[in-house]
Amino acid sequence: MTTQLQDAVIPALSIVLPTYNERENIQLLLAELPKVLTIPYEAIVVDDNSPDLTWQVVRDIAATQANVHLLHRTTVRGLTSAINDGIKLARAPLVMWMDVDLSMPPAKINDLLAAIRAGADVAVGSRYVPGGGDARAVSFHLTVQLMLSKVLSIIGGWLLGCRFRDWSSGFIVLKRDLLRDYDLRGDYGEYFIDLIYTLIKHKRAKVVEVPYVLTARQIGESKTATNLWGLVRRGRKYLTTVWHLRFGKAAA
Repeated sequence: MTTQLQDAVIPALSIVLPTYNERENIQLLLAELPKVLTIPYEAIVVDDNSPDLTWQVVRDIAATQANVHLLHRTTVRGLTSAINDGIKLARAPLVMWMDVDLSMPPAKINDLLAAIRAGADVAVGSRYVPGGGDARAVSFHLTVQLMLSKVLSIIGGWLLGCRFRDWSSGFIVLKRDLLRDYDLRGDYGEYFIDLIYTLIKHKRAKVVEVPYVLTARQIGESKTATNLWGLVRRGRKYLTTVWHLRFGKAAA
């Protein structure tokens, strides 16, 4: 089920928001966006039939806000396919996506847009450039996660030959034309590695990293791996994607 995209104003920015069991967070984020954005935008929420009825909450919001749209998926699940489906509905010349748990500050969208206005084709929110960081409470789980992320940053940049740092960001604004003949590939976060490599190496896009500080989600459970084995398994997928991009096939 998709709400009708028929606002009178053609948006300058399409924001794709994948959700699964995020009913509280999506309400907070959708309420925050008009406070920080001054350009016409549309928010496209792609929900994978959340048991907590996130889709129902968004449907009710969309009924009163013309720039909020819902794609309620009942037969397909997955982060990468959700972003792909949202991009297909996007109408603006600029498209972006981000986590909906408010760990990526909505106000930072303006910094990404400023980088585009300054000449970038792609602007990525980055934890690993000066001014960026991770403000989540330190724990063993987070320490391992950050270690794997930084290893990926080092190995990714070295093997792929790209001056890029935050290969697992997922906080991005780019010109929609860059995605005209390209679908995101992969299972979870590895899609971002494939995307950035394709944009830099094959599409010759100007990609700029913009610092931001990642914060802890306040409500709900993380969709990132929640145990050591899960983190290692996901990290292996990321590194396998890097290897295939450098020496063989891209992520399937």
